[in-house]
Amino acid sequence: MEILKTITIPVELSDRESLINCVNTSLSSKVVSGNSDILSPIAVDAVLKIIDPKIHDNVDLRDIKISKSVSGTIEDTEMVDGLIFTHNKIAHGAGGPSKINNPKIALI
Repeated sequence: MEILKTITIPVELSDRESLINCVNTSLSSKVVSGNSDILSPIAVDAVLKIIDPKIHDNVDLRDIKISKSVSGTIEDTEMVDGLIFTHNKIAHGAGGPSKINNPKIALI
């Protein structure tokens, strides 16, 4: 019986290329492996946007929202730095309002 050992090699968060290579390695066994050149930099940049390396050593991935679209291709994938307001009627179909008069939007 062969025993596999896990080796942990620290990666600096300031070394973006090494992080992209790590993500490429992770994606190589997934369905999206053929598009890792598009998805890997986006994944790395998304995590780097929400982590403060001075005080955090872990990331809450719930802070990253992935919005899927029915139309388009993988080449249309992009990272949006900010908020995304979708224009769909899902809330209306669930009994929510279809129109909001005089909305108040707070940006923090």
